[in-house]
Amino acid sequence: MSKNQPRIRISFGVAASLMLLSSIQSAEAFHGRFLSVQGAHGHGFVAGRTINRVPGSVTATRGVETNNGRGFQTNRQTTYGNGSVNNAVTRTYNNGETATRTGSITRNPDGSVTAERSHTGVNGNTQSGWNTIYRNDNGFTDTRGFTTSSGASASQTTTYTRGN
Repeated sequence: MSKNQPRIRISFGVAASLMLLSSIQSAEAFHGRFLSVQGAHGHGFVAGRTINRVPGSVTATRGVETNNGRGFQTNRQTTYGNGSVNNAVTRTYNNGETATRTGSITRNPDGSVTAERSHTGVNGNTQSGWNTIYRNDNGFTDTRGFTTSSGASASQTTTYTRGN
């Protein structure tokens, strides 16, 4: 590895950030940070993150790459408004493998709250789960369940009552 390689990576990251900054609208807020750590015998890494906020949405991108080419990039998109929050995360590794996860929390018209989440690993296996909490005069009821891509599933309802 040459001495100039880390500078090229940093310069590329700074240039990409400047291009992104030039396209940002006035109502947006952008923040980025880049880091290069280099040690003896060519060991080291480059890391960076950017966060972009607009009303109702936040996008975050983070990544790490070692001098030997290993690394990953994580993209997170969060949206919120109208009684719900949604989150989607994708992590892509330098070898092409990808893992994803999603989640949401929603306040329903009947006053209950539902949370849903799922995860897909690099091998394609998926797990998803949900729960809904219903509030009543004497306590609340929690209904929850999960499923997996291998066929496993379960659900459960629990009622909690307040005493005198």
